Amino acid sequence: MDFITEIRKSSATLHSAAERSGFIKRIVDGNASKESYAEYLFNLSAMYKCIEETLEKNADNEVIKDFVTPELYRYDLIQQDLKFLLGDKLETMELLPSTLAFIDKINDLDKSNPEMIVAYAYTRFIADLFGGRTFVALLSVNYKVSAEGLNYYSCDKIKDIRSYVMQYAAKLNSMNLSDELRAKFINEISNAYIYNLAISNELEAKLYLN
Repeated sequence: MDFITEIRKSSATLHSAAERSGFIKRIVDGNASKESYAEYLFNLSAMYKCIEETLEKNADNEVIKDFVTPELYRYDLIQQDLKFLLGDKLETMELLPSTLAFIDKINDLDKSNPEMIVAYAYTRFIADLFGGRTFVALLSVNYKVSAEGLNYYSCDKIKDIRSYVMQYAAKLNSMNLSDELRAKFINEISNAYIYNLAISNELEAKLYLN
């Protein structure tokens, strides 16, 4: 079994849960609002900022250098959406505790095993490529979000998504990791999904309570 197949097999259930529960389910079911979506984006922006900055910081790392992929970065694009959706309200937004916990996790890995950051980049960036078009349709039709608020899903720098994802998978297969680090990487893939689930479900609970 190659490494990418092992990754997908080990994380299949968590991957499915992340797509079908919490705030993501609320969006898909048509029960969200522009305001709640903006809060979700605000928390995503902090996740991306942390991942992107850590990748750049470790760009000379032998493992990480192949995954420093500015064409996949989302933070600046999300900031455009937030400014459009929230305006001055953006200054008063506060991150969810789950998002703050995620940032602490990335900072800890940066100090101990920076190669593991790739697990978090993979679970966010590649999911965006697959799910982006679906969410553009949902948000524009069901929630009347105009193009000015949908920059997050732009993939203009990638001409062939299928080919790009295959190349990304090939890079994962070629990672030069010890058996110990390979096992840790698999665990960090699961952790990445768990953090995404936590943020999505915490926001869902917050909206329910309010």
